[in-house]
Amino acid sequence: MKTERFVTNMIDQILEAQCKLGYVKESIRLYYPLSSLNALLSENQQDLMTLKQDLERCEAMRHTILGPLTWEVDRGRLSVCISPAGVEAVHCTRQPSEFLKSIVALFQKNHHCTIEEIRSLFASFHAEYICEKMPAQADFDYCFRFKDAEVDEYYYCIKMEMGHTIYHRFMREDYEELFGCPKTEEA
Repeated sequence: MKTERFVTNMIDQILEAQCKLGYVKESIRLYYPLSSLNALLSENQQDLMTLKQDLERCEAMRHTILGPLTWEVDRGRLSVCISPAGVEAVHCTRQPSEFLKSIVALFQKNHHCTIEEIRSLFASFHAEYICEKMPAQADFDYCFRFKDAEVDEYYYCIKMEMGHTIYHRFMREDYEELFGCPKTEEA
């Protein structure tokens, strides 16, 4: 079981929450469907309860910055509870990327930012990014991502509705599963 990407994803989610809401020394609960866990762990497990038990026994998961984790199967997803000490350890030792801080700041200061402003933000971090118009049946209008995952590996799906612009961040595998790898056109 390869746990590094899973641990990194949990840290990334904590950092995003702290960027948006600020740091509070309290536990954080994250939820993962089986397909996301399989992608993150490079597994092909068919049973969530078995995967939970494997993670509970996994020695590598016991020795991370996150400290002891609590696992629970909840409504078809795996719930991972990170203790206040684990959340504090992330806060004290890790920093969100400049890109993450910038995209959160853009959406916080301007609840109706434009596609041009989002394009400008992406371009300010790397000239090679992709902006795709989502198919009409998708819940989002656009998807932005960097061609080079080293800049930022996530897919940022943008929705413009009733004067508000929001984003949701997906792992590549979740994006492909949710949207069926739609053939989209660059916008």
